Amino acid sequence: MSKTTPTWSCLCLSNDKGGFKYVPRLRHNTRRLKDKALNSLLLAIELFNRPQERGRVESVLLLLQHAFEMLLKAKIFEVRGTISEPGSRISHRFGKCLGIARSDLSLLNENEARTLSTIDGFRDCAAHNLLELSEENFYLHVQAGVTLFDDLLQRAFGGHLADNLPSRVLPISTNIPQDINVFLDTEFQQIRELLKPVKRHRAEAHARLTPLIIMEANLQDIPEQPTTPELDLVARRLATGEEWRAVFPGVAALRLDMAGQGQTFSVRFTRDPNAGPVRIVRLGEEGDEVTLIREVDSLDRYSMGLRDLAVKLGLTPPKTTALMLELKIQSDSECYREIRVGKTIHRRYSPKALEHSKEALSNINIDEVWARYRQKQRSESATTALGS
Repeated sequence: MSKTTPTWSCLCLSNDKGGFKYVPRLRHNTRRLKDKALNSLLLAIELFNRPQERGRVESVLLLLQHAFEMLLKAKIFEVRGTISEPGSRISHRFGKCLGIARSDLSLLNENEARTLSTIDGFRDCAAHNLLELSEENFYLHVQAGVTLFDDLLQRAFGGHLADNLPSRVLPISTNIPQDINVFLDTEFQQIRELLKPVKRHRAEAHARLTPLIIMEANLQDIPEQPTTPELDLVARRLATGEEWRAVFPGVAALRLDMAGQGQTFSVRFTRDPNAGPVRIVRLGEEGDEVTLIREVDSLDRYSMGLRDLAVKLGLTPPKTTALMLELKIQSDSECYREIRVGKTIHRRYSPKALEHSKEALSNINIDEVWARYRQKQRSESATTALGS
């Protein structure tokens, strides 16, 4: 039996019909990580529903992010038998767990990965800076988090969050915003009020803008905290009357998918399929119809080297190189980036490069691609030899 093949437990009682069913016997550390995930999630729910506000937002975000990190690590450990890189003394960071869960395990789709990345961004800001969320905004992200946790728990381990809660408990209770556009219009109107000269509430406006900028950044796959100059720029644009949908095009394209009631009530963030594409500002670039966040280099976003990509594609590194050239992957900044760390240049590929490559392999003959690559290499070698 291979190291990653799960064994099977004895028969287990079924809750609904009183019969028996087989359940997988998880690794010991998998169970511990999963239990930690549930503990943090249940504490986050308890603190969200507490009757006082002191420390409520920060504690809920810290525990919610920790719940997801432990749940992702539980699945990664179950499949790989480890949650750290060879020789490393520390376990995977949250961004690395997201990359593995999405690219290697196919546990997350694009919208879900962005929801988790946004929650992680909120947690970072709450832990290290100032963050202010309106009750409606806070509710939407926590409820979306609880919904996603239940989805992942079922997807990864065949369980449900409701199995760990009394039937009398409603996971998240508050006033539910039914229309995200109405909610966002109100949110930005309140921020504009804070930005009026007579109000002098610039710090409060920045704190309210921070989670919205984090959302926008994560919708563009740029998990970065906003800088003070970026906050000032966005505040000026809103204060001068610019439409918030032009400043936050990614957020403007969000839609809420609500379903169920009671313990089965769910909220998911989705993107309007009719929304136009959003262009990202590159360093040194100017333009009118662009987002407020510039793109930054990130080893978390470009998480694979050539060998990593080759393993995931089931190809040799030379054939992977041939495929990258054939598909012009290195010409797409969303797929490939050269990142300088000190004096070393790392050539890195994103999950999007892996997705494009897998799709292309189903429609092309890799042997023909390899033959063309080899012929080009021979021709270039011959030209070099003649030139010398």
